[in-house]
Amino acid sequence: MNWQQILINIAITVAAALLTALGSWVLVKVKTLVSTKIKNQKAQALLSGIVDVIASVVKATYQTYVQAIKGTEAWTQEAQKHALQQAAEAAQAQLSTEAKDYIQANFGDVGAWVQNQIEATLYDLKNKKV
Repeated sequence: MNWQQILINIAITVAAALLTALGSWVLVKVKTLVSTKIKNQKAQALLSGIVDVIASVVKATYQTYVQAIKGTEAWTQEAQKHALQQAAEAAQAQLSTEAKDYIQANFGDVGAWVQNQIEATLYDLKNKKV
C-alpha cells in the first residue's frame, strides 16, 4: 500500500464516522421536533376540548337556570353567584382527569381557572365575540 491509498482509507474512515455522527444528531433533532409537535397538537386538542366544555356549561346554565329568573327580582347577586358556582361545578364534573391535570400543571388551581374561563366566556358572549 502506498501513502496515497493510506490517506484515502483514513479519509474514508473519518468521513464515515462523521456521517454516522451527523446522521445520529439529525435523527435526534427530528425525533425531538416530532415529539414537540405532537405534544403541542395534544395540548391544543386538550385545551380545545376544555373550552368546549366550558362554553357548553355556560349555555346550559343560562338555559336551565338564568333565563327563567334574569330580569326579575329573583336575579340577585346571590343568584348570580349561584349560577357561577353551578356552572363551575358542572364544568369540573365534565372535565377528564387528564384535562384537570393539564390545567393544574399549566395554570394552577383548577377551580379558579375554570371560574375565570366561565367569566371570560360570559364576557365574550355578552359582547358577541364568540
